[in-house]
Amino acid sequence: MNLNNEGPVEKGGQPETQGAGGEESKAQLMEEAKKREDNLNESSQQIKDSLRNKEERIEELEEALRESVQITAEREVVLAQEEHARTHAEKQVEDLLLAMEKVKQELEVMKAKLSSTQLSLAEKENHLTALRAERRKHLEEVLEMKQEALLAAISEKDANIALLELSSSKKKKTQEEVAALKREKDSLVQQLKQQTQNRMKLMSDNYDDDHLKVATPNPEPPNHKPSPDQILSTLLDLNQNRSKLKLYISHLTSLCQERDPIILQDFAPPPSYHRSDSASWHSQVHSMTHEQLEAELALCEREGAELQEYANQVLQQIADRCPDILEQVVNALEDSS
Repeated sequence: MNLNNEGPVEKGGQPETQGAGGEESKAQLMEEAKKREDNLNESSQQIKDSLRNKEERIEELEEALRESVQITAEREVVLAQEEHARTHAEKQVEDLLLAMEKVKQELEVMKAKLSSTQLSLAEKENHLTALRAERRKHLEEVLEMKQEALLAAISEKDANIALLELSSSKKKKTQEEVAALKREKDSLVQQLKQQTQNRMKLMSDNYDDDHLKVATPNPEPPNHKPSPDQILSTLLDLNQNRSKLKLYISHLTSLCQERDPIILQDFAPPPSYHRSDSASWHSQVHSMTHEQLEAELALCEREGAELQEYANQVLQQIADRCPDILEQVVNALEDSS
């Protein structure tokens, strides 16, 4: 009985154990399958993401490639344009060099012509200067001869008037002759006055011409400053002319004082007339700077103009107030020349 009871009990316990183990194994299999499925899904998603990233990267690379190709094409166009421009510029430079060489050759020809023209001009200028000097000399001789002729005629009229007046004749004819001679004498005096003024003007013109010739001995380009030696030479010449004017004014003043002191009572000589040209002045100008020489030159020119104007005023007074001493004025003019 016991054996029969134990048998069924053992059989009944073993199937329960086997059923529980199968379910557990099945659950494990399902879990593993689920894990594999999850892993597959995850791997599939990763693959999809990777493919999508690669596709995006490929698109980016394709876009970059297209841009690179476009940039390369544009650069090739720019390079072609630059090459064309460079070739054109080289041709222009070559043309300019040829033109420059041609201009240089023409310039050399022009320089040769200019040199020849300058030599010819210098010769003509020298010839013209000689003709002017000769003309001035002839004019001075003519004026001097006219003055001498007028002085001789005035002396003759004075002698005739004196003879008629000494005759003590009261005849109307004699008085008319004396009056006619005096009128003729007055006319001659006026002519002598005019000739003296003409000679003074000629002296003044000669002074201006000599001053201009000394001041500009050679034509210089614009803005060229004369050298100290040139200024010094001009200054010494101006000082010499200034001394001559002072001597001439001194002669005229002495004549007026001897004849009638009131002739020049309303006229005063310029301050430069009383300034003596001491020997130290010549040594001083040789040690002056360029600026000091220019200032002294301007002063000398101004004083020369003042002295010339005063000499003309004195001469005019003599001609108006005492024309009979014009002969002595002429002698003074010759002494100061």
